[in-house]
Amino acid sequence: MSEINEDIKEIASSAISRRHFVQGAAAVAAGAAVVGLASCGGSSSGDSTQSKTLRIATGKQEHVAAPWETSGGSLFILSMVGEWLTWQLPDGSLEPRIAESWTSTPDAKSWTFKIREGVMFNDGTPLTVDDIVYTYTAIFDEDITKGVSRSKGNYDNILDAAGVVKVDETTIQFNLLQANGNFPYFVSSACYGMCIIKKDAFGGAGWESTMIAAGPWKMVSHVNTESTVYTLNEFYWDKDFKPKFDTVELVQFVSAATALPQLQTGEIDFIGALEAADAVALDKDKFSVETLPAGAGFAHVHMRTNFGPFQDKRIRQAAALTIDRPGYVDGIMMGIGGRVGNDSVMDPYNTADTSVPQREKDLEKAKALMAEAGVPNGFKVDLSSWARDDINKYANLIKTSFAEIGIEVTLVIDGSDGGSAVYYTYDPYPSKPGPVNQFDNHSWLASNLGIVDWAGRGVPDQYLMREWRSTGDWSGAQLDSREMDAAIDEYLQAITPEAKKTASKKIQEVSLDETPYILAYTSNLITAGRKDLEGMVVNGMGQFDARKAKNA
Repeated sequence: MSEINEDIKEIASSAISRRHFVQGAAAVAAGAAVVGLASCGGSSSGDSTQSKTLRIATGKQEHVAAPWETSGGSLFILSMVGEWLTWQLPDGSLEPRIAESWTSTPDAKSWTFKIREGVMFNDGTPLTVDDIVYTYTAIFDEDITKGVSRSKGNYDNILDAAGVVKVDETTIQFNLLQANGNFPYFVSSACYGMCIIKKDAFGGAGWESTMIAAGPWKMVSHVNTESTVYTLNEFYWDKDFKPKFDTVELVQFVSAATALPQLQTGEIDFIGALEAADAVALDKDKFSVETLPAGAGFAHVHMRTNFGPFQDKRIRQAAALTIDRPGYVDGIMMGIGGRVGNDSVMDPYNTADTSVPQREKDLEKAKALMAEAGVPNGFKVDLSSWARDDINKYANLIKTSFAEIGIEVTLVIDGSDGGSAVYYTYDPYPSKPGPVNQFDNHSWLASNLGIVDWAGRGVPDQYLMREWRSTGDWSGAQLDSREMDAAIDEYLQAITPEAKKTASKKIQEVSLDETPYILAYTSNLITAGRKDLEGMVVNGMGQFDARKAKNA
């Protein structure tokens, strides 16, 4: 294995869908050891009393659970039936799945994956390299996808269809447009819409009616925005997989708080993410609560850089200086829900340069910046997002903090399931720098001020590509900075931790200077389950691995 492959584990010390589940999905980052608030355990209940169904609470999906259209809450649904070349583990590292091994050229511009023999789809047909090639090339062809694929942005400036090459019946090669030492993450479950589908299958709306894929479970029934029931995929490649439950059901809830009563009465066995206050209040004799460091997951507050009142970076800097970050983490998040952020997606990773100063609350400096920018008395602005317990609290923090320098914030919160009615309509899409989307319709990519939730990845590459780079398709701030683009490209192409740290410092410094986003904190994933349930695993993407779940 090359030095690049060895470096990946070091680079991924902690960990875009987007998504959390405190109402919608678990958007946390993986990495570092799981820290138990209460240890797993409980009374023994042998196989004779084993429950036949494992019920898991998730957030609401806002879009159809099909690979080309999935976003947010639907990624949970795919995590059960889908299979990827690699799978992101809770510690941020990768597990071989359809690919049993991989290597790269020394310059990290070409990656070769050896495909596991005997992999089958859940309908009993063989999964071939041709299916993998189709999965990775179809997303670039709008005639095939009919323009609905939201995964193409994962590969901007990294890969195109011509770079996906079948070497032989058990080998696939990806020839990249530029070097990338973290490429195995680009074919992992972190790119949740890229589960392998059949050649010539339509991966858009309609796919969810069959969910033909190669994961450990197969769909029995699916009711959109309500629940999905699965049973064992009898054709799954890992013959050691012998589930202790006959079926697994994912049940969608508007918020984790609404699922708690059912956890307490035994109607639900496990909640995929919940708030710190609810976790602390649970009876530790009856329920196990665990928390996982979040990396760059969850709430990124964007301020539009090319339209509206935040175009002057001094105003954005001033706004960021109003936030009492430690106070929020220690108070509202009770010290377990997250860690203080420094307005960069690089900070939680071990390639971050810790010499970059931490931004702190400084109202005097903030007011001076507002005066320099010509708005000493502030202005009015809408903050757009969607209704979820934690987002509501965070939105109020922004509102009260900004008010201290005269920025009067009106909250415009979409109360629909998963924000599907307004905020996450994907209209407009994609984001583009320049005179595009020059309006505020309270949606994610056309709002002057908004909060978006991101899932947690083992490496920061996709945040950089899709949110921070000028060509990013998921950029609420729509930053167009040559300096930032150059620093991002330097990071993406770096193939050693040392080179990545050098590039990371540049990204961190430009992030603080431009301040297109406020990351006052990065989230921890907090899960809860009944005490006698063992073996449930959730990774930073909020994807469930229930293969070893059992009653104690």
